[in-house]
Amino acid sequence: MTTPFPLLRLPRLALIPVLQQMESIDLIAFSLLSNKAKNLVKMLCKITAGSISMVVRSRYPRITINSIDDTPVGLSLYTERGPDVGNKMIQNKTISCEKGSITVAKLVEQIASVTSCESLEFVVLRGPLQLEVCDTLAQLTKLWRLYISEDCSDSFAKKALEIVSKVTTEILLGRIPFENKEEFQTFLKSNLNFLCIYSCFSRFTLDDLLVTNAFKVTLREVKLSATDISQFLTNWFHSKCNSRLEHLSLLVDEVVNEMCLPRVLKAVPFPRNRKRTFFYSKQLDTSSESFRGGYDIKRSDGKKATIVFVPCHGLTFIDFYVWP
Repeated sequence: MTTPFPLLRLPRLALIPVLQQMESIDLIAFSLLSNKAKNLVKMLCKITAGSISMVVRSRYPRITINSIDDTPVGLSLYTERGPDVGNKMIQNKTISCEKGSITVAKLVEQIASVTSCESLEFVVLRGPLQLEVCDTLAQLTKLWRLYISEDCSDSFAKKALEIVSKVTTEILLGRIPFENKEEFQTFLKSNLNFLCIYSCFSRFTLDDLLVTNAFKVTLREVKLSATDISQFLTNWFHSKCNSRLEHLSLLVDEVVNEMCLPRVLKAVPFPRNRKRTFFYSKQLDTSSESFRGGYDIKRSDGKKATIVFVPCHGLTFIDFYVWP
Protein backbone atom coordinates (compact mmCIF):
# COMPACT_ATOMS: atom_id res chain seq x y z
CA MET A 1 0.00 0.00 0.00
CA THR A 2 1.42 3.37 -1.02
CA THR A 3 1.88 5.87 1.78
CA PRO A 4 0.50 9.35 0.94
CA PHE A 5 3.19 12.00 0.57
CA PRO A 6 2.77 14.75 3.21
CA LEU A 7 3.12 17.63 0.75
CA LEU A 8 1.73 20.29 3.05
CA ARG A 9 4.29 19.41 5.71
CA LEU A 10 7.22 20.39 3.52
CA PRO A 11 9.14 23.53 4.52
CA ARG A 12 8.15 26.50 2.41
CA LEU A 13 11.50 26.66 0.59
CA ALA A 14 11.05 23.03 -0.44
CA LEU A 15 7.41 23.52 -1.35
CA ILE A 16 8.00 26.44 -3.72
CA PRO A 17 9.78 24.45 -6.50
CA VAL A 18 7.19 21.67 -6.19
CA LEU A 19 4.30 24.07 -6.79
CA GLN A 20 6.19 25.81 -9.59
CA GLN A 21 6.38 22.51 -11.49
CA MET A 22 2.61 21.99 -11.35
CA GLU A 23 0.32 22.83 -14.25
CA SER A 24 -2.51 25.32 -13.77
CA ILE A 25 -5.14 22.59 -13.43
CA ASP A 26 -3.07 20.86 -10.73
CA LEU A 27 -2.55 24.09 -8.81
CA ILE A 28 -6.26 24.87 -8.92
CA ALA A 29 -7.09 21.33 -7.75
CA PHE A 30 -4.51 21.64 -4.99
CA SER A 31 -5.97 24.97 -3.86
CA LEU A 32 -9.38 23.33 -3.40
CA LEU A 33 -8.09 20.83 -0.83
CA SER A 34 -8.15 23.22 2.12
CA ASN A 35 -7.81 26.84 3.17
CA LYS A 36 -4.12 26.24 3.88
CA ALA A 37 -3.57 24.88 0.37
CA LYS A 38 -5.49 27.80 -1.15
CA ASN A 39 -3.46 30.35 0.79
CA LEU A 40 -0.18 28.69 -0.24
CA VAL A 41 -1.12 28.82 -3.92
CA LYS A 42 -2.16 32.46 -3.64
CA MET A 43 1.06 33.33 -1.83
CA LEU A 44 3.60 31.28 -3.79
CA CYS A 45 2.16 30.95 -7.30
CA LYS A 46 0.70 33.12 -10.03
CA ILE A 47 -2.00 31.41 -12.09
CA THR A 48 -2.81 33.52 -15.13
CA ALA A 49 -6.14 32.84 -16.80
CA GLY A 50 -8.08 34.73 -19.42
CA SER A 51 -11.58 33.79 -18.34
CA ILE A 52 -13.82 31.48 -16.34
CA SER A 53 -16.73 29.98 -18.27
CA MET A 54 -19.54 27.74 -17.07
CA VAL A 55 -21.71 25.38 -19.14
CA VAL A 56 -24.77 24.28 -17.16
CA ARG A 57 -26.22 20.98 -18.32
CA SER A 58 -29.17 19.13 -16.82
CA ARG A 59 -26.84 16.78 -14.90
CA TYR A 60 -23.98 19.01 -13.89
CA PRO A 61 -22.28 22.35 -14.51
CA ARG A 62 -18.90 22.24 -16.26
CA ILE A 63 -16.60 25.10 -15.39
CA THR A 64 -13.74 25.89 -17.75
CA ILE A 65 -10.70 28.03 -17.10
CA ASN A 66 -9.24 29.54 -20.25
CA SER A 67 -5.56 30.01 -19.58
CA ILE A 68 -3.56 32.95 -20.85
CA ASP A 69 -2.46 30.98 -23.94
CA ASP A 70 -6.11 30.02 -24.66
CA THR A 71 -5.55 26.40 -23.64
CA PRO A 72 -8.83 25.33 -21.93
CA VAL A 73 -8.68 23.80 -18.48
CA GLY A 74 -11.93 22.14 -17.45
CA LEU A 75 -13.58 21.73 -14.08
CA SER A 76 -16.86 19.92 -13.42
CA LEU A 77 -19.34 19.90 -10.57
CA TYR A 78 -21.45 16.76 -10.80
CA THR A 79 -25.03 16.81 -9.52
CA GLU A 80 -24.92 13.05 -9.12
CA ARG A 81 -22.01 10.71 -8.53
CA GLY A 82 -20.36 9.62 -11.76
CA PRO A 83 -18.44 6.37 -12.29
CA ASP A 84 -15.11 6.34 -10.43
CA VAL A 85 -15.50 10.00 -9.53
CA GLY A 86 -14.57 10.93 -6.00
CA ASN A 87 -14.76 14.11 -4.02
CA LYS A 88 -12.48 16.63 -5.77
CA MET A 89 -10.61 14.03 -7.83
CA ILE A 90 -8.47 14.92 -10.85
CA GLN A 91 -9.46 12.91 -13.94
CA ASN A 92 -8.28 13.63 -17.47
CA LYS A 93 -7.33 17.24 -16.65
CA THR A 94 -10.76 17.79 -15.07
CA ILE A 95 -11.55 18.43 -11.43
CA SER A 96 -14.78 16.60 -10.59
CA CYS A 97 -16.62 17.47 -7.42
CA GLU A 98 -19.41 15.32 -6.07
CA LYS A 99 -22.69 17.08 -5.32
CA GLY A 100 -22.76 18.38 -1.79
CA SER A 101 -18.98 18.70 -1.54
CA ILE A 102 -18.99 22.29 -2.79
CA THR A 103 -21.53 24.63 -4.37
CA VAL A 104 -21.14 26.13 -7.82
CA ALA A 105 -20.89 29.61 -6.32
CA LYS A 106 -18.20 28.54 -3.87
CA LEU A 107 -16.25 26.72 -6.56
CA VAL A 108 -16.24 29.81 -8.79
CA GLU A 109 -15.26 31.98 -5.83
CA GLN A 110 -12.34 29.73 -4.91
CA ILE A 111 -11.09 29.45 -8.49
CA ALA A 112 -11.28 33.23 -8.91
CA SER A 113 -9.35 33.75 -5.67
CA VAL A 114 -6.27 31.86 -6.94
CA THR A 115 -6.33 33.05 -10.57
CA SER A 116 -6.26 36.39 -12.33
CA CYS A 117 -10.00 36.09 -13.08
CA GLU A 118 -12.45 38.11 -11.04
CA SER A 119 -15.66 36.31 -11.93
CA LEU A 120 -17.46 34.18 -14.50
CA GLU A 121 -17.10 35.51 -18.02
CA PHE A 122 -19.32 33.29 -20.17
CA VAL A 123 -22.29 31.17 -19.08
CA VAL A 124 -24.09 28.61 -21.26
CA LEU A 125 -27.42 27.27 -19.98
CA ARG A 126 -28.86 23.87 -20.97
CA GLY A 127 -31.56 21.63 -19.54
CA PRO A 128 -34.23 22.18 -16.87
CA LEU A 129 -34.33 24.81 -14.14
CA GLN A 130 -31.55 24.52 -11.57
CA LEU A 131 -32.10 26.77 -8.59
CA GLU A 132 -28.52 26.31 -7.37
CA VAL A 133 -27.24 27.73 -10.66
CA CYS A 134 -29.66 30.66 -10.42
CA ASP A 135 -28.31 31.36 -6.95
CA THR A 136 -24.81 31.44 -8.43
CA LEU A 137 -25.85 33.83 -11.20
CA ALA A 138 -27.46 36.11 -8.62
CA GLN A 139 -24.07 36.59 -6.97
CA LEU A 140 -22.39 37.85 -10.14
CA THR A 141 -21.46 41.51 -10.38
CA LYS A 142 -20.30 41.25 -13.98
CA LEU A 143 -20.80 38.77 -16.82
CA TRP A 144 -19.49 39.19 -20.35
CA ARG A 145 -21.96 36.92 -22.15
CA LEU A 146 -24.93 34.64 -21.52
CA TYR A 147 -25.94 31.93 -24.00
CA ILE A 148 -29.29 30.14 -23.68
CA SER A 149 -29.30 26.93 -25.72
CA GLU A 150 -32.33 25.59 -27.55
CA ASP A 151 -32.75 22.73 -25.05
CA CYS A 152 -32.88 25.06 -22.05
CA SER A 153 -36.30 25.13 -20.39
CA ASP A 154 -38.36 28.33 -20.67
CA SER A 155 -38.52 28.66 -16.89
CA PHE A 156 -34.73 28.36 -16.56
CA ALA A 157 -34.11 30.79 -19.44
CA LYS A 158 -36.54 33.44 -18.14
CA LYS A 159 -35.18 33.19 -14.61
CA ALA A 160 -31.60 33.51 -15.83
CA LEU A 161 -32.43 36.49 -18.07
CA GLU A 162 -34.21 38.19 -15.19
CA ILE A 163 -31.13 37.79 -12.99
CA VAL A 164 -28.29 38.30 -15.47
CA SER A 165 -29.75 41.18 -17.49
CA LYS A 166 -28.58 43.46 -14.66
CA VAL A 167 -24.91 42.47 -15.06
CA THR A 168 -24.45 41.55 -18.73
CA THR A 169 -24.95 43.38 -22.01
CA GLU A 170 -24.31 40.47 -24.41
CA ILE A 171 -26.91 37.72 -24.84
CA LEU A 172 -27.18 34.84 -27.31
CA LEU A 173 -30.55 33.10 -27.63
CA GLY A 174 -30.92 29.60 -29.05
CA ARG A 175 -34.56 29.67 -28.03
CA ILE A 176 -37.06 32.41 -27.23
CA PRO A 177 -38.55 31.75 -23.79
CA PHE A 178 -41.17 34.51 -23.81
CA GLU A 179 -44.85 33.57 -23.87
CA ASN A 180 -46.17 36.60 -25.73
CA LYS A 181 -45.11 39.45 -27.99
CA GLU A 182 -45.28 42.07 -25.24
CA GLU A 183 -42.79 40.20 -23.02
CA PHE A 184 -40.48 39.59 -25.97
CA GLN A 185 -40.46 43.20 -27.12
CA THR A 186 -39.86 44.45 -23.58
CA PHE A 187 -36.72 42.31 -23.58
CA LEU A 188 -35.71 43.55 -27.05
CA LYS A 189 -35.93 47.16 -25.87
CA SER A 190 -33.32 46.62 -23.14
CA ASN A 191 -29.96 48.36 -23.56
CA LEU A 192 -27.90 45.42 -24.80
CA ASN A 193 -24.56 45.83 -26.52
CA PHE A 194 -24.89 42.57 -28.46
CA LEU A 195 -27.94 40.41 -29.15
CA CYS A 196 -27.68 37.24 -31.21
CA ILE A 197 -30.71 35.05 -32.01
CA TYR A 198 -30.11 31.61 -33.49
CA SER A 199 -33.67 30.39 -33.14
CA CYS A 200 -36.21 29.30 -35.76
CA PHE A 201 -38.75 31.62 -34.19
CA SER A 202 -41.50 32.28 -36.72
CA ARG A 203 -43.03 34.97 -34.51
CA PHE A 204 -39.97 37.21 -34.94
CA THR A 205 -41.21 39.97 -37.21
CA LEU A 206 -40.17 43.27 -38.72
CA ASP A 207 -41.85 45.02 -35.76
CA ASP A 208 -39.55 43.12 -33.41
CA LEU A 209 -36.50 44.19 -35.39
CA LEU A 210 -37.61 47.82 -35.36
CA VAL A 211 -37.87 47.93 -31.54
CA THR A 212 -34.62 46.04 -30.87
CA ASN A 213 -32.38 48.43 -28.95
CA ALA A 214 -28.89 46.92 -29.24
CA PHE A 215 -25.61 48.13 -30.73
CA LYS A 216 -25.04 44.88 -32.61
CA VAL A 217 -27.82 42.51 -33.68
CA THR A 218 -27.18 39.13 -35.31
CA LEU A 219 -30.18 37.16 -36.59
CA ARG A 220 -30.01 33.60 -37.91
CA GLU A 221 -32.90 31.34 -38.95
CA VAL A 222 -35.52 34.05 -38.43
CA LYS A 223 -38.24 34.55 -41.02
CA LEU A 224 -37.56 37.94 -42.58
CA SER A 225 -38.03 38.64 -46.30
CA ALA A 226 -36.62 41.05 -48.87
CA THR A 227 -39.74 43.19 -48.35
CA ASP A 228 -39.02 43.31 -44.61
CA ILE A 229 -35.43 44.41 -45.29
CA SER A 230 -36.67 47.16 -47.62
CA GLN A 231 -39.12 48.40 -44.98
CA PHE A 232 -36.45 48.32 -42.27
CA LEU A 233 -34.11 50.43 -44.42
CA THR A 234 -36.91 52.91 -45.16
CA ASN A 235 -37.63 53.24 -41.43
CA TRP A 236 -33.95 53.76 -40.69
CA PHE A 237 -33.73 56.41 -43.43
CA HIS A 238 -36.62 58.30 -41.85
CA SER A 239 -35.12 57.87 -38.34
CA LYS A 240 -38.02 55.69 -37.17
CA CYS A 241 -36.03 52.80 -35.66
CA ASN A 242 -33.18 51.97 -33.28
CA SER A 243 -30.82 54.95 -33.00
CA ARG A 244 -28.25 52.82 -31.08
CA LEU A 245 -27.80 50.30 -33.88
CA GLU A 246 -24.28 50.04 -35.30
CA HIS A 247 -24.33 46.64 -37.01
CA LEU A 248 -27.18 44.39 -38.13
CA SER A 249 -26.23 40.96 -39.48
CA LEU A 250 -28.96 38.86 -41.14
CA LEU A 251 -29.25 35.54 -42.91
CA VAL A 252 -32.27 35.64 -45.24
CA ASP A 253 -33.75 32.44 -46.68
CA GLU A 254 -33.90 33.78 -50.26
CA VAL A 255 -31.77 35.63 -52.79
CA VAL A 256 -31.74 39.32 -51.91
CA ASN A 257 -29.79 42.00 -53.77
CA GLU A 258 -29.71 45.73 -54.46
CA MET A 259 -33.13 45.52 -56.13
CA CYS A 260 -34.71 45.57 -52.66
CA LEU A 261 -33.21 49.01 -51.93
CA PRO A 262 -35.93 51.69 -51.93
CA ARG A 263 -35.31 54.56 -54.36
CA VAL A 264 -35.66 57.09 -51.57
CA LEU A 265 -32.32 55.85 -50.14
CA LYS A 266 -30.39 56.97 -53.24
CA ALA A 267 -27.91 54.18 -52.47
CA VAL A 268 -24.45 54.60 -53.99
CA PRO A 269 -22.46 51.44 -54.91
CA PHE A 270 -18.97 51.11 -53.45
CA PRO A 271 -16.23 49.34 -55.51
CA ARG A 272 -16.07 45.61 -54.75
CA ASN A 273 -12.30 45.54 -55.05
CA ARG A 274 -11.88 48.02 -52.21
CA LYS A 275 -11.80 46.88 -48.58
CA ARG A 276 -13.18 48.87 -45.68
CA THR A 277 -13.03 48.32 -41.93
CA PHE A 278 -15.83 49.22 -39.53
CA PHE A 279 -14.89 49.88 -35.88
CA TYR A 280 -17.45 49.48 -33.09
CA SER A 281 -17.81 52.26 -30.54
CA LYS A 282 -17.86 49.64 -27.74
CA GLN A 283 -15.85 46.48 -27.14
CA LEU A 284 -18.07 43.65 -28.36
CA ASP A 285 -17.27 40.09 -29.46
CA THR A 286 -14.86 41.73 -31.89
CA SER A 287 -13.54 45.28 -32.14
CA SER A 288 -14.02 45.65 -35.90
CA GLU A 289 -15.39 44.10 -39.10
CA SER A 290 -13.90 44.26 -42.60
CA PHE A 291 -15.84 43.98 -45.86
CA ARG A 292 -15.76 44.85 -49.55
CA GLY A 293 -18.27 46.60 -51.78
CA GLY A 294 -21.79 47.33 -50.60
CA TYR A 295 -24.09 50.32 -51.04
CA ASP A 296 -23.71 53.58 -49.12
CA ILE A 297 -26.75 55.41 -47.76
CA LYS A 298 -26.97 58.90 -46.29
CA ARG A 299 -30.05 60.28 -44.60
CA SER A 300 -31.13 63.87 -44.06
CA ASP A 301 -29.51 64.22 -40.61
CA GLY A 302 -26.11 63.31 -42.12
CA LYS A 303 -25.97 59.78 -40.68
CA LYS A 304 -24.26 57.34 -43.06
CA ALA A 305 -24.68 53.58 -43.43
CA THR A 306 -23.55 50.76 -45.71
CA ILE A 307 -25.46 47.62 -46.66
CA VAL A 308 -23.66 44.57 -48.04
CA PHE A 309 -25.30 41.58 -49.79
CA VAL A 310 -23.46 38.24 -49.95
CA PRO A 311 -25.44 35.49 -51.79
CA CYS A 312 -24.71 31.87 -50.87
CA HIS A 313 -26.56 28.78 -52.21
CA GLY A 314 -30.00 30.38 -52.40
CA LEU A 315 -29.50 32.30 -49.14
CA THR A 316 -28.25 35.83 -48.59
CA PHE A 317 -26.04 37.19 -45.84
CA ILE A 318 -26.81 40.85 -45.24
CA ASP A 319 -24.73 43.22 -43.15
CA PHE A 320 -25.90 46.74 -42.36
CA TYR A 321 -23.29 49.07 -40.83
CA VAL A 322 -24.09 52.50 -39.37
CA TRP A 323 -20.99 54.66 -39.43
CA PRO A 324 -20.15 56.81 -36.38
